[in-house]
Amino acid sequence: MQRLPESGYIDRAETKAAGGVKGAWSRAFVIRDFGIGIVAVLIGLVFSLASPVFLSTYNLLNLLRQTAELGIVAMAMTILIIAGEFDLSVGAIYAVTGVVTGLLAKHAGMEMWTAAACGLMSALILGALNGLLVTTTKINSFIATLSTMMVYRGIAMVLSQGQPISSFLLEPEFFDIMGRGRGFGTIPVPIFWVAGWGVLLFFLLHRTALGVKIYATGDNPEAATLAGIKITRVKRIGFLLTSLAAGLAGLVSLGYLKTVTPTQGTGLELEAIAAAVIGGTSMAGGVGSIVGTFIGTFIMAEVRTGLVLLGTDAYIQDAFVGLVIALAVIINIKLTEHRKSKV
Repeated sequence: MQRLPESGYIDRAETKAAGGVKGAWSRAFVIRDFGIGIVAVLIGLVFSLASPVFLSTYNLLNLLRQTAELGIVAMAMTILIIAGEFDLSVGAIYAVTGVVTGLLAKHAGMEMWTAAACGLMSALILGALNGLLVTTTKINSFIATLSTMMVYRGIAMVLSQGQPISSFLLEPEFFDIMGRGRGFGTIPVPIFWVAGWGVLLFFLLHRTALGVKIYATGDNPEAATLAGIKITRVKRIGFLLTSLAAGLAGLVSLGYLKTVTPTQGTGLELEAIAAAVIGGTSMAGGVGSIVGTFIGTFIMAEVRTGLVLLGTDAYIQDAFVGLVIALAVIINIKLTEHRKSKV
């Protein structure tokens, strides 16, 4: 790999790659992530004082279950944002995956697992199309995926004729494994899915050469290109990861609800971006972590659940969450400016 001493970038990349297990953990629990974790704890304590039910085991497990689908998508979105791109079509891909799986299982007579594999494959195809569109035309990813979001949502509506799909021939093992089962008798299965996916992405981002390339692509694309990194390939992989995450989340939803609708996942893309930003991911690219995004997702769930327990009006809940997101963005921008001033 070509060294660029003037930019100092490759030195940072090599430092990221050389830490070993100890280095990976130290990078995960940097001051930013630790601070976000403290915020999550403080929010939990505030709501527990207002409602003792908040810290009950049942409520915490339910809260984690509710974060599973958003967390799966948000952690993948983090990788794409770090690489300098966005994907607004994940909510539509989430719906297409469920619709394809439901149609093949109910009307084509496929076994649920086979239908689910086809649903995931459709998600990956749509993600590949996103990556090709953005990298070959150089269209801003916000605009490109906004257009594909509408196209993919239309596909979901056409395939399902705008109707929900349910009443599947029962295959209990699929629904238990994907969403309705409980591990160790008490822990909802979706928690295992989001935890496993998070560990996988943590390893990918913080412990592999691909992770170094992802940070490089978002931090300084010109220096990354000169260093021999194929940023086009990196971005395409990012879009594949977000689509795979959307597909997996769609299957977890199907497993839990036993039904799919062509409108499901509406707004998921914005919540995923918000969770990443709350978790410290820079909108400018090059900065972020999987641990921080998971905590950001948890904070959003904490606020919503706490407000529900307090009997707050739904409109006020949305407004409050919006304020939390705005505050996180302001802090994020200030930290980014501070970081740039230090370079």
